[in-house]
Amino acid sequence: MVFSNIVPLMYMIRYAPSMEQPLESKNALFSRRAVNEASSFFKLAVPMFLTQLALQLIQVNSVVQSGNYSTDVQAGIMLAGNLWFPVMVGIGGVLFFVTPMVAQLYGARNLKEIGPLARQAIWLSLPIVLFGMFILSEAATILTIAKVDPSIIKYSEEYLSYFIFALPAILLSQPLRSLCEGVTRPLPITLLNVLMLLIAIIGNYTFIYGNFGFPEMGARGAGLSAVIGTWTTFILLILYLKYKSAFGTELFSRFDMPNLQKLKEILVGGIPVGLGNFIELSMFSGAGIILGRFGSEVIAANGIALTLGGLFFMVPLSIGNAAAVRVGNNVGASNMKGAKYSSYFSLRLATICALFMSFIIVFNAEFLASLLNDNKEVIGLAVTLLFFAAFFQVADGLAMASIGSMRGYKDTFGPMKIMAVSYWGVGLPLGIVLSITDIITDQMGAVGMWTGMASGLLVAAVLMVRRVRIISTKFINEN
Repeated sequence: MVFSNIVPLMYMIRYAPSMEQPLESKNALFSRRAVNEASSFFKLAVPMFLTQLALQLIQVNSVVQSGNYSTDVQAGIMLAGNLWFPVMVGIGGVLFFVTPMVAQLYGARNLKEIGPLARQAIWLSLPIVLFGMFILSEAATILTIAKVDPSIIKYSEEYLSYFIFALPAILLSQPLRSLCEGVTRPLPITLLNVLMLLIAIIGNYTFIYGNFGFPEMGARGAGLSAVIGTWTTFILLILYLKYKSAFGTELFSRFDMPNLQKLKEILVGGIPVGLGNFIELSMFSGAGIILGRFGSEVIAANGIALTLGGLFFMVPLSIGNAAAVRVGNNVGASNMKGAKYSSYFSLRLATICALFMSFIIVFNAEFLASLLNDNKEVIGLAVTLLFFAAFFQVADGLAMASIGSMRGYKDTFGPMKIMAVSYWGVGLPLGIVLSITDIITDQMGAVGMWTGMASGLLVAAVLMVRRVRIISTKFINEN
């Protein structure tokens, strides 16, 4: 598995001489341009990281508090997450494309076009909300087909019976979040997500266990807490943007009916983003559902590894989101060499951060796993899976930095194809074969599934880095 770290890193180094970046000193890492780029990245990436971290900690909090309540309830909530999260970032991922669209408009100083774009994105979010709620309403059927233990399905249903009403607030807020991030104002989103985390901590403690005079609700309590937190922050975001007059973008200046041309533009770029997100997350979520046949302890261990891995994943995700804005701003300003510089800078930054995180995971795996569950068998398997998570940090980091950079160029179809080949063509099929069949070797269970996923991430990283090089060079040659 160390191989999955070395190959993408060597691949990036192989192309370093052809990056065509102007250097102001012999040590490009500390040149004035690199320092300025780092400053711009950190102004975006740090708030974005804290935003994503707060969201992930909400899930961690649910895992911890439900695990202390009941392992079966914990497993049910984890399986529910394997359904609603792909829905949110898969179907709802269509709306993520609004961020690079806003970034390019902001880079070109076309502020008056940003408000109308956000309003059209809100229109588009309405059918997405309805479709997402329909999918979640069929959760029991999906989990039954996957042969999950009925006693665990019960708790997934209980959780989703409330959480389904949080989905509208989550998806309707995405166009407003894209506006803030695209105009380089991510801090308000960070503060609101921290507030949502605090609500989740207090809400879960109150409703899961029945504290402060409220009835004991178990899995339903975690779902109710999510509803309260998401709607509270959504309303506060609207009020904040109204107070700030949406940063001069005329977001609230008038009411628009749906504009088919603008909706089509969002869909053309956004559908590949949503499908790409769904393909990637379906590999991880599909792994959780497939492993559901091995019982609550395996489900819990897999969920712990995914939850903790998800915390570390927030770093490359934030770098990728920042890259989308930086590259988009440069493309909007017709600075194609600057866009290329930003895209390669994101790859280097992601690699450095990924190596650091790998060491943290390897040397603290048992301690981290024990924070989420006190069952020794669960902890033992979770530690093994966390070693896998550590070994594919670099591959994951390069992939996310590449995807973000390509979104800044509005290149979304190519990354989607790469994800399909890597995750559906390699990762998930190999994981299924190794985990639940005897075709190659004896059933390996969770270890086999994570071996397949690591392989898929490796393939994706190599192909993504190659595409960034091709697209960034193409934009320079055409302008």
